[in-house]
Amino acid sequence: MLTAEEVLKVAKLANLKIGEREMAKTALDLSAILGHIEQLGKLDTADVPPTSHVIGVENVFREDAVTAGFDHAKSLINAPAQAKNYFSVPRIID
Repeated sequence: MLTAEEVLKVAKLANLKIGEREMAKTALDLSAILGHIEQLGKLDTADVPPTSHVIGVENVFREDAVTAGFDHAKSLINAPAQAKNYFSVPRIID
């Protein structure tokens, strides 16, 4: 079974706040999940080919074609904010 410290570490990594009342149940639940994963690790997969998709994946190629671009004025019509004929967005980097 997971310790309280391990549960708190997982909660911190998941950005979750776990109270003292939830600690024991969360530890049991996480321990059960890890037990199921351990069972999966015991399966013999020697004859199972590695796959990245369950069904076959095919690329669908199309001819590259030049098309008309967006009209500058039409692009800005529904913009919530404009500045000097461009989209204006809030600053995110100080």
